[in-house]
Amino acid sequence: MPKVNVELRGEFDNSYEISVDYSVMDEVVADLKARKYGHTPVVICDENTRELFGHALVEKLALADVDPLLLTVPAGENSKSLDVFGSLLEAMLEAGITRQDVVVALGGGVVGDLSGYVAGSYMRGINFVQVPTTLLSQVDSSVGGKVAVNIKHWKNYCGMFYQPKRVYTNISALESLPEREILSGLGEVVKTAFIADRELVDYLAANADKVRSLDREVMAKVVSRCCEIKADVVIRDEKEGGVRRILNYGHTVGHAIETFAGYKISHGECVAWGMRIVARACHKAGMLSAEDLALHEELMDKLGLATGKLDIQSAKIMELMKKDKKVKQGQVVIVGLDRLGNAVVREDFPLELIEAELDKMA
Repeated sequence: MPKVNVELRGEFDNSYEISVDYSVMDEVVADLKARKYGHTPVVICDENTRELFGHALVEKLALADVDPLLLTVPAGENSKSLDVFGSLLEAMLEAGITRQDVVVALGGGVVGDLSGYVAGSYMRGINFVQVPTTLLSQVDSSVGGKVAVNIKHWKNYCGMFYQPKRVYTNISALESLPEREILSGLGEVVKTAFIADRELVDYLAANADKVRSLDREVMAKVVSRCCEIKADVVIRDEKEGGVRRILNYGHTVGHAIETFAGYKISHGECVAWGMRIVARACHKAGMLSAEDLALHEELMDKLGLATGKLDIQSAKIMELMKKDKKVKQGQVVIVGLDRLGNAVVREDFPLELIEAELDKMA
């Protein structure tokens, strides 16, 4: 099975490897037993991943004579809070965790973001590894080192860039997910294809049924390719000063929808709505051809992404967009497409076109 190398050799060598396989737990246990990344593993999971994977991992580690600390947070976006962050730090301190130990993020994007921020903050930084169990975390949030918590209803406003030492991606874990979690992850999958790889767009369109049924061979190819694309972007721009901004396609509008909905719509689904809206606005702005827009719409329809109507207030969404943390000198930065497979960053995008598309979806 493929491995993806994220080569980050700046002032410090922050390079790491992403393993993509049908079952990586044995590899995780072997590396933790060998103390490859630290002495005591602090396994952080949520209530769902604790039952699905956490207890089994702890049992395997015990059989390998490794005594981990298992910490559990409530499932859902509300766990990405300063209160939960502080409680994890206090639990680690009370357990005697040191800088020679390692945090293991076992779960989806919320667990990964929260665990990475804990690892980067505890004693000014200890090692951590990612074991992503959702599609969204496997193709997006576990790669690139962006870790954060939310402040009130503002998403990811408190965080840092802190790279993992290793990412262990288990394709078979996807089979434990409800359909809504799959749809959330597919939002980030198609985003990756739309911004950087026309061939991946065509592959997804041709294999949409197998993608939706989580065919293992197809999903291994899709997840690996998404990781390769994101790794290439992160290698060129580790801290989002330039080209990395293309990864935010659909996110400025999507984050506003997510905030307006009180996080009752998943992140990936909101990104999908954002992409629908921005792609149509790009076509109206003369950037995206009718043919490319039609394929963009066709792929999202085949995968069941952002269909139907949204219960939103357009004016409120526009107001929230202007408070996005990516706003630059008062200008809302929009990542759009001038063709499928090529994203462009616009600080002068005609926002009235986006508002018009929002009005049509409400």
